[in-house]
Amino acid sequence: MIEEQDLFECVKCGHRNKKGDMACARCTWPFTHEEWKTTTLRPRRITLDTGCINAKGRNPDLNVLEDWAQTGQIEFQRTDAMLKELRGKYRVQKASSLPAQPKLFTLDVSVLGGPDVLAGPDMNAELRRVLFPTANPLTENQKRDVEHLFHHVRTGGDLFVTLNTNDFIAHGRQDILCLVGIWVVTPPQAVGLLKDAHGWQ
Repeated sequence: MIEEQDLFECVKCGHRNKKGDMACARCTWPFTHEEWKTTTLRPRRITLDTGCINAKGRNPDLNVLEDWAQTGQIEFQRTDAMLKELRGKYRVQKASSLPAQPKLFTLDVSVLGGPDVLAGPDMNAELRRVLFPTANPLTENQKRDVEHLFHHVRTGGDLFVTLNTNDFIAHGRQDILCLVGIWVVTPPQAVGLLKDAHGWQ
């Protein structure tokens, strides 16, 4: 018999899957790297972390992602938290030109087929535990890191791209997050994953 604690909701469609499943049984959203080659879904909406504002074009992997965004193959999005923490005139200008994440669908305000999206799961407490298990209280920077990833999940983003490996990836964080369908990747990982998922060269 499957116990309640052995189930978790897919961040994409809300279907309750068993721990250890390789992909969502309803929508096929991947929980493992291998499943990117078989999923029927294709990652398109890319949330950039603050450090990924490539103002001088010096990061070759971010340059590739920017080229794909310019040709409409992917779509960059930024959280509201990004503009709060960015410094430097050119970085702020570049970040301001990125589309903000969509608003959440609100009854009697939003319209079907409009730009607003249905809310993903509220995982604020879970994200805090994964990212900063021993921090109490969180620093302001840690709060913003949680806010970035929280809004990425809440608005249904596909990949969260970061250069901050210490807070988002190290110590097994990346592995824990992908087991529930939250894909936090570095720029080179994002390039490789998108190539696999879309069959791009």
